[in-house]
Parts: sequence; C-alpha cells; structure tokens
Amino acid sequence: MDETHDNFWNPQEGEYLKGVYVDKLENVGKFENTLYKIQDKNITYCIWGKVQLDSIMEVAKIGDLIQIQYVGCETINGRFQMKRYELEILDNEE
Repeated sequence: MDETHDNFWNPQEGEYLKGVYVDKLENVGKFENTLYKIQDKNITYCIWGKVQLDSIMEVAKIGDLIQIQYVGCETINGRFQMKRYELEILDNEE
C-alpha cells in the first residue's frame, strides 16, 4: 500500500496545483481558518483558506479533479494585500 504525505502548498505567482479535492477542514488553527487538501499522486497538498479562495472553492465538491492557480497578490483599498487564485474543475476522466 502506498503511503501518502501531507505538504503545504506555497506557490509562486503563476504556479498551479492539479489533483483530487479530498478534504476540507474548518476552524483549524489559532485563526480558525479553512484547510483544503488536494491529492496529486502520493502527495496530499494542504492549502490555507483565504477570503477569495474560500469563495471560489464553494463550487468544488470532494472527489472533483481540480486545478488551482495562484495568480498573485492584489492590493485592496491601497493598504491590504490579498492573494488571488483561479479554480478550474476538470473532467475526472483526464
């Protein structure tokens, strides 16, 4: 049996992660954030939820083959940096 390992995904601008959406944990850590788990072969990547990421992940279902791309940071109200992501739900037969 293959062993799986969890890693946190820390992308650079333009990088993407493709895999199966396997879990969503809510109220995790001291800031009670959402933690998404995406499995690519034998590696399960953990992604901390952000306002914009949480919003786009609402359409994905556990078991979906997805691709998340980190687009970069956007300045909000001239002061705050917000990480931006794009989500694509792929055909599970790929």
